[in-house]
Amino acid sequence: MNAIKELSRIDLGAMVIREVMTDCDIHGQTKHRKINGQIDCCQCSEDMRLKNNAGRLKADRDIMRALMLSKMKIKGVSASMGRFTDWRYDPNQEDNQRNKVADIQDYSKSINIHSRNVVIFGRTGTGKTMIANAIAVNHYLAKERSIPSECSSYNQQDFYDYTCQLITSFDIGARARAHWGNYQVSEYDYLQDLAANELLIIDDLGAGDGHDKDRERIAQIIALRYKRAPTIITTNMDIRGLQQFLGDRAWDRLQENLLVVPCDWDSYRAKNSDIKIAGVAK
Repeated sequence: MNAIKELSRIDLGAMVIREVMTDCDIHGQTKHRKINGQIDCCQCSEDMRLKNNAGRLKADRDIMRALMLSKMKIKGVSASMGRFTDWRYDPNQEDNQRNKVADIQDYSKSINIHSRNVVIFGRTGTGKTMIANAIAVNHYLAKERSIPSECSSYNQQDFYDYTCQLITSFDIGARARAHWGNYQVSEYDYLQDLAANELLIIDDLGAGDGHDKDRERIAQIIALRYKRAPTIITTNMDIRGLQQFLGDRAWDRLQENLLVVPCDWDSYRAKNSDIKIAGVAK
């Protein structure tokens, strides 16, 4: 390979670096770098660097995706079930359901500290938890899209730690009580950690959590998150019942910026039930 023109030369004694213009089999006449007799096309070197970088970034993205899925499982969010695309519309309620699902989908696209609190209420089997899980999945996916495409932003093991948690009200009480007598992590420490999530979904409020202490914990969580982060509640109670359960102070904080989603249709499970009575001939 014969140099057409020397562009620059750096003599470092034991090493001479030259930039020359010459022909490349791939890029034609272009700049090359010659170091101690070894000559390489600068464009070929850049292409190789970008290829290697793309491969490394893909590997990092795969690591972060696995980390996200692992964190979702720990935080009570199902990645494989309960997405908006899985929703089965009731032909008798299709327009009603489509309007409500569309509103909640729009809400889930960009959740931040200014987002509304949400109350999803209705009878058992109407899909309240599925809607809540779908919101959580969308929030995790939005978080994943927020990762910058630079290597220094990848492999952050704590990146998803406080993205979203979906937990039943009953489990909040059970886990809080497990900290009684724990002098390293108190019940209040646990509640603070739970309240630190960007999005917190309290599922099945009012199911097995009717003790005054249980209500106080939920009120405390709402107070910790007030004007800091949105809270989603699913419940079989109507709005009046929810207000009475939470008490005036917690309800007042929750309703200040609130989206209400009434699931006012029949139970999916009841419509698809298959009950067999033992001992009865077919």
